[in-house]
Amino acid sequence: MVGLDNAGKTATVKGIQGESPEDVAPTVGFSKADIKQWRFDITMFDLGGGKRIRGIWKNYYAESYGVVFVIDSSDVGRMEETKETIAEVLRHPRISGKPVLVLANKQDREGALSETDIIEFLSLEKLVNDNKCLEPCSAAIGHGKKIDKSIKNGLNWLLRVIAKDFEALHERIGKETAEQRAQEEQDKRERAERVKRLREERFDLSMLPSHPFNVNSLTHYHH
Repeated sequence: MVGLDNAGKTATVKGIQGESPEDVAPTVGFSKADIKQWRFDITMFDLGGGKRIRGIWKNYYAESYGVVFVIDSSDVGRMEETKETIAEVLRHPRISGKPVLVLANKQDREGALSETDIIEFLSLEKLVNDNKCLEPCSAAIGHGKKIDKSIKNGLNWLLRVIAKDFEALHERIGKETAEQRAQEEQDKRERAERVKRLREERFDLSMLPSHPFNVNSLTHYHH
């Protein structure tokens, strides 16, 4: 579950869980939610959307079977930022080809963009195809069995696509997760090597005399 800060990601997760979406605090880092839907046991990662935290999103792509991108339909001023962010997510090699559900949230707000406007604003013409789906919704209007039907429809679509391609997705996730772990181990070794080199350089510097030579006096002594 990704999207800009204040898009309504946590409210959406809480609504799906059957909890009230009211008075939700911004997510710092991430939170995890375990949800049962149909015959599926779902683990949903609710990732913080602030600019400084978005860098962690890619750490979760390898193990994800699908993505929910939540946007604030009423915040027209941030549509360009939303467009850039969603394009970056969809371009990532570990997301490409996986099912993506876009929830155009806050449709209950005055001035909220329509589905057609959102598709145009975000250049989503290529997004709404067999593997991706856009649902205008309002996370704030209900929860549990009374959750907005569009959220339920979108989630059901996502689960159907995952179920249909489960074996291929499962194999891909196993491969990409192993690759990510190997990369993380390599990065860890390289960091340790850099730290070691820095310590050695500092040790070498500490061996130098604490008082610099007086070049003039040495020259005078030579003559």
